[in-house]
Amino acid sequence: MSQLLDHRPEPRLRGAIYEPLGNDLFQLTLSRDNKAEIFAYALSKVDQSQHEASIILQKLAKWDSNTATLFTRRSSATILDTPFRLIFPNSALPAFEETGLYVRQYAAVSYCWRSADFWPEGYKRYGDWPISKPFVDAILEDKGHDRQGIWMDQLCIDQESVVDKQRSVAAMDVIYRSCLRLLVLLEDVFFDEQEAALCERYDPVKNLAPYQRSWVPTAEDRGALASCYHKINAARWWERAWCHHEFSVNEPWSDKRQVSKIHNATFIVNGAGGSTVKIKWYTLHKIMATALRFVPELAGTVMTKAKGQAILTGLDQTECEPGWRFSLMAKYNGINGKGCLHFEDKLSVIINMCGIGLAYQGHAIANQDEVLYLSALLAFAVGEAYPLTMFHGEAAIKFSGRPTWLQLHYTGNDTTISRFKQGGLHGIHKVSVKEIELDMIFLQPLSTWEEVNDQDLGLTYEIFPETIPTTQPAKHGPNDAHGSEDATLVDKPRRRFLISCIVQGHSFTARLWKQLRTDVVGPNYNQGLYKDLTPNPFLRNAAQILMAQLLPVSTILCIPPPSSFMIEDAQLFLTWLTDPRSMYYISMFTYQVQCTLDGRGALVTAVHTNKNFKDGLFDDLRAAVPTDLVGASCTPLRVWLLRPRRSEDGGEGWMLVGKAMLLGEPDLVKEAKRGKEDQESDNGMVQLRRAAVGG
Repeated sequence: MSQLLDHRPEPRLRGAIYEPLGNDLFQLTLSRDNKAEIFAYALSKVDQSQHEASIILQKLAKWDSNTATLFTRRSSATILDTPFRLIFPNSALPAFEETGLYVRQYAAVSYCWRSADFWPEGYKRYGDWPISKPFVDAILEDKGHDRQGIWMDQLCIDQESVVDKQRSVAAMDVIYRSCLRLLVLLEDVFFDEQEAALCERYDPVKNLAPYQRSWVPTAEDRGALASCYHKINAARWWERAWCHHEFSVNEPWSDKRQVSKIHNATFIVNGAGGSTVKIKWYTLHKIMATALRFVPELAGTVMTKAKGQAILTGLDQTECEPGWRFSLMAKYNGINGKGCLHFEDKLSVIINMCGIGLAYQGHAIANQDEVLYLSALLAFAVGEAYPLTMFHGEAAIKFSGRPTWLQLHYTGNDTTISRFKQGGLHGIHKVSVKEIELDMIFLQPLSTWEEVNDQDLGLTYEIFPETIPTTQPAKHGPNDAHGSEDATLVDKPRRRFLISCIVQGHSFTARLWKQLRTDVVGPNYNQGLYKDLTPNPFLRNAAQILMAQLLPVSTILCIPPPSSFMIEDAQLFLTWLTDPRSMYYISMFTYQVQCTLDGRGALVTAVHTNKNFKDGLFDDLRAAVPTDLVGASCTPLRVWLLRPRRSEDGGEGWMLVGKAMLLGEPDLVKEAKRGKEDQESDNGMVQLRRAAVGG
């Protein structure tokens, strides 16, 4: 509690504490009862997370007791004990005469704090407010009932109290989830009259903009749409971690906040002549989407230059089914590149956005690597395996100058990571910044892997005598080409992958295709802009030749193929093979790995290595799959490439030197159990071991 509050009387059961402020304002510190009423819905969310919070702390204490002490549980009680203040214009005071100092609701303000590189044109702070007068006036004008307050962090949190700030940070999701309306200030955006007029014409509630498919904006509107888009997109607000948090936890996708005008977030920008322009979120969204659709020079920039896109992707639009959770690492990726004054605040943003019932109370975090490490441990504790699949050979995570087991990821901005089952990790035993100890299934040494050579590709030319054609994926919108790669550049990789399937036979190809349809095609191809993957009719003959190669005797004798992989499956499989998106899984080289004594194998593709891969004998290299990734989706990098080293306790350990993709594998756990008695003699094809792995 701050020194300022130490000498204040406790609020009455229902009444707030009154304090006059400058600029014709007063402040109310709400009573516990008043907070409980306003925060009821958000506090119920916190209460629902209590069991999970206990499990997280238990697991952190088991893996790394020092890390566990950095977090404390937060609950309804801790949040209700946190001072919550609102400000009002003095003209609102008479409205409290009959009710006493009991607040009805409040609006929360989201904006950018001042910094050396953020001084909007003509900016002048208004009195004690941290913003300029036009925006102060706009906020006060937007106030509804007189007993509706305003929450603004710099005015409502005691900036001289470290304790008050720390406790308020832990309650920030509750504050922004509970507000009646959200006001977003874009003080560095200046609209001219033509741009401001768009906000009226494109307001979907007023229905002034037509919705016919044939409709296109006028040439005059297109110019204004383009300039409006550029100005909004350049706003600093999109780049700040706390702003991302404030908009996201405000639940913009619920019916209440997205449809109802009073609950819809209001964006405020500068207008002509010192005025301001207010834009409801659905209007702003329509303007930005229309600009992207009809302004040619903006086409294709949404994923590369649209700063606000991070607000729209990775948001929890629906509740997960019981026992499942949305990705914590997706939230990390969403705020990773956004600015924040304190690194520990980034961790708090992630915790709040994920609805975890914990608060960070540890030391000041030194850098982004430490944020990633702590985020990864929290992800492990709730059951997310994603950090086990991360790898970037050119950018290692280091602590105190030493490499670590934890890796950055070469797709580090992915906010669409799949949901996962809570508490689903069981193979991790110990975690530190230097190494991780976990159960792994060791595959055969890399020296035994079979690499496909170009001279082995003969059978593929019977299927595709010429360059393997590319099948462009069908889209719901304009069906432009996916990428611009020349088919000749990926012809050899496609053939290497195809011949690996042919030589391993029908049962392997059937197992591989079942895995690809479940893990790749369903969740990744048949989504969003793309139509469902359907067989390319021009590949029917190629599919028949493939089936003849997979089942040569059966084909000669006219025996129907097994139902697990028939001619229609072969045709769809070849369609997948020729789809340009599939090169992510096929990669440039394919390796065949034997996994069982009876000859069943798997394919390893997309091999990524670091500088330590070649720092020693090739025969020493081993490959292993963490048990928590066995049976998981085949899309991430599940195979760890390891080189022997001495562990921290002087025992046998491993150095992580690469990761790769594993496709079409048999039941590795079953095979490991079968060969358990041969573990000491190293006769089993795959073996289950506990391993300590460092960087």
